Amino acid sequence: MKVLFLQHGLGYGGATKSLLVMQQALGNKVEMHMVLKRNKRLNKVLSKQFIHSKSITEIDIPGVYSYSEGTISFTEFENNITYYPTKIIEFIKREKIDIFHINTSVFSNILRDIKEKTTCKIIVHFREMLPFGPSHKIDEYIIKNTLKYADKIIAISPNELRFFPESNKTSILSNPHDFNLTDLILKKTRKKSKSIKIGMCANFVLIKGHLVFIEAIKRINDILINKNIEVEFCIIGYPHRDTSIKGILKWIFNRSYKKKVDTLILKNSIKNLQLVPFTFNVLEEVSLLDVYVRPDLSGNPWGRDIIEAMALKKPVIATGSSTFYVKDRVNGFLIEAGNIEQLVSKITTLIFDEQLRSEMGHNGYKMIKEFCDMERYGDKLLKIYFN
Repeated sequence: MKVLFLQHGLGYGGATKSLLVMQQALGNKVEMHMVLKRNKRLNKVLSKQFIHSKSITEIDIPGVYSYSEGTISFTEFENNITYYPTKIIEFIKREKIDIFHINTSVFSNILRDIKEKTTCKIIVHFREMLPFGPSHKIDEYIIKNTLKYADKIIAISPNELRFFPESNKTSILSNPHDFNLTDLILKKTRKKSKSIKIGMCANFVLIKGHLVFIEAIKRINDILINKNIEVEFCIIGYPHRDTSIKGILKWIFNRSYKKKVDTLILKNSIKNLQLVPFTFNVLEEVSLLDVYVRPDLSGNPWGRDIIEAMALKKPVIATGSSTFYVKDRVNGFLIEAGNIEQLVSKITTLIFDEQLRSEMGHNGYKMIKEFCDMERYGDKLLKIYFN
């Protein structure tokens, strides 16, 4: 069987990592190829990790976006839906592809042409929640085209399927995780730290909630000022500091998100916050934490960061109401998006209760091991392919 994956470029986020582990889970049981939206710098660096793909091709392909980090403009939308995927159709026919696995929701604009011009089966893998629903022109287009032309719709939780009717087309398949990596880290003997470490890891954009986390840190520091307890905080994924004259001038004159974060840290005189630059060793950094926080403003309490934190036995605090991954008071806490008071309350609860941290961490590990084991994932995905 031949499978062609279409990916919206390779980046440092969870979608790329999930695709990598997905291909690792499939191993040599199918022949895999990849088509990537062109992104010279990141694709060139990260594609070296995709050793299971027989070929990797880059093309310029416009998409139709609608998710928490941004929605395409209506002008771009009208233009992009006229795109004809000539190169992809040629590739599918030339290589005799059996399964076209689109690893994102953003290419609904090519589904009809693929369906009409090839004989391959189409899988659309939803990793993002549509924010608006059928009443929104762009969301309506994505939903309608996906339902009409996809042979199978896969989501990583029920959240992504909330606007889709239940049918034999839809299937929930949690993201896979390689527990060999995290189990190896857990086996390492580490000297117990005197301080309790609370942290988050996310792309450096507003929707991820860094500013809410920083405001919470200030209030927690005020609460602990007369307490005999040492607490450190950590943000993983901070942009590399540019110390050149050009970089300094850009920081001074550009009202960027990074500047907002830096300014808020200085304003609140926060000294116990470590800013960890972008790194490929995310698991090692998360393993040093005692509590993992996901203050996402979109209210999505899931993502690869949550899976990896649980795999490292960390209690989690996440925004939103979905209990698919985070079971409130079992393996973590759920809070309202943007609610600083709730975030402060849950963090301080875990700071003062070591036993609760341990219980939640073990509960999270047990659950995520059942949900996301890589070998079981591979078998489930193969079953979908062959059916």
